[in-house]
Amino acid sequence: QMAMTPTTSSSTDGNMTKPKTILRLKGGDPFLFGRARTEIDALKSNKIPYTYTPAISSCIAGPHLGGIPLTDPSLNCQSFGVWSGTDAFGRSRGLESTNDNATSDDNENSGNLEGLGVDTLVFLMIGRLDKLEALCNLLAKSGDKWEESTPCAVIQNAGGGRRSTAESDDSVDSSQKMQRVWRGTLGSIVPLIREEDETRTSVS
Repeated sequence: QMAMTPTTSSSTDGNMTKPKTILRLKGGDPFLFGRARTEIDALKSNKIPYTYTPAISSCIAGPHLGGIPLTDPSLNCQSFGVWSGTDAFGRSRGLESTNDNATSDDNENSGNLEGLGVDTLVFLMIGRLDKLEALCNLLAKSGDKWEESTPCAVIQNAGGGRRSTAESDDSVDSSQKMQRVWRGTLGSIVPLIREEDETRTSVS
């Protein structure tokens, strides 16, 4: 699930005087919540030829690797939507912005969620538990479709190592990040994670 994208824009300024091939690998799809367009613009402005290969985004691969289908005809689940948990200005869903230049309108807009009429919601780049808690509270108060009892899951290190029931601790590569899936509801998922480890502040 790696995508090939052009070299970063900082590498194109004055460093392409000799013919060379650069391969940039990026997990998931480089255009979805990524910088592929700006990198391609930098290549175009320097008249550097390029190719790119899209891949499967983590917004799809992550839930599926966690055993959670985004659509399911048997549950009449026919649609899903994807949001970034933190935008380019540092604003988080349901939390006031930590950006020094944020305005009251910025903070008000950070709580707005459009398109919640879909059947499954996917949020990327949450990380901190306080962000996750604020998002869950925001969703639970957003309307009739989503409430505290709505099932939800948090997936950490999607695509990482997965231990089977037959494996012992000694058989698992300790250097590999392990995939972890927490399941609960909008009202219980954060307390469940904190109950497991009171010192945990993030699920990144």
